[in-house]
Amino acid sequence: MKHFITTLVALATITFVAGVTLTSCNGKDIPAEKTSTNPADAFPKKHDTALLLVTFGSTFDVPAKTFEMQKSFFGSAFPNTDLYISYTSRTIINRLQAQGKEFIPPAKWMESFRGKNYKNVYVQSLHVIPGEEFTLLDRAYVHKEYNVYLEDDRRGRNDAVLGKPLLYSQEDIKRVAKILVDDHKEAIKKGEVVAFMGHGNPEALHRDANQRYIDVEKEMREYAKKTYGHDYIYVATVDFPERLFDYLSGELQKIEKTIPAKTIHLQPLMTIVGDHANNDMAGDYDKDAKPEEQSWKVQLEKMGWKVEAHMKGLGDYKEINQIYLEHLKEAIAELK
Repeated sequence: MKHFITTLVALATITFVAGVTLTSCNGKDIPAEKTSTNPADAFPKKHDTALLLVTFGSTFDVPAKTFEMQKSFFGSAFPNTDLYISYTSRTIINRLQAQGKEFIPPAKWMESFRGKNYKNVYVQSLHVIPGEEFTLLDRAYVHKEYNVYLEDDRRGRNDAVLGKPLLYSQEDIKRVAKILVDDHKEAIKKGEVVAFMGHGNPEALHRDANQRYIDVEKEMREYAKKTYGHDYIYVATVDFPERLFDYLSGELQKIEKTIPAKTIHLQPLMTIVGDHANNDMAGDYDKDAKPEEQSWKVQLEKMGWKVEAHMKGLGDYKEINQIYLEHLKEAIAELK
């Protein structure tokens, strides 16, 4: 035991000395090169502007292709920037790290941007609603981890700017409604149902953010009725208590005896086709799950519906990425 303790002390001493000084050949001490513990520091600064895209995140492979496409889209609009992407979901980041994959959270990026003395830092939310994840990005990361520091260490740098999420204004809601309805126009013309799965927030604190789901459903139904003759379009969620699967099934029961075709099209109202889309929306029968825990697809088929799942995320639409881009440009313009 004594030998073990002595060894630990020796190792600790060596580590401490190595971290403080190095000894040259002539016996003089020279400062050791500081090594960063922030993985974001490994990415060299190439331009005066950094652009960070931030989304909820996913551990699935398909969303990675969507994120790369979004990076390319923003890279074309902002060619002279150091462009990166990050996730706000701590759960997703922990899962990736447990798989041995290094993933850098927003706070680390902001810390690294400060240290590299960027003149401009642009952050664009790829979230759908201004809910819990966007609030975290806004207040904790952009404001606390970056802008607060600049008050005492400006050095010619601007505050970081943050572009709003997708469904922010009423105009955003109308534009997204039109994009999604037009994408399903052939099914809508035939009187088939289209249902979208949003995420939502369970807390009453984000009631205003959850309201976006109600508003976009209303806009889609009005536009579809006026343009294509039917308005069988619904938005339910996995977390917003007033818009869970029970809401969708209740609405379908009201129309199932009069609807022209008992076919329903499911699509995620989320940036990517991740866990919720693959499992909660379109997953196959799970023998270990209770009836109410089965996927929307399984429950709807049990109700007698023919189900068609459309595995396409909002981030796969060029027109929707254009809205995100406009939000960032608006935020940049407001800084000037």
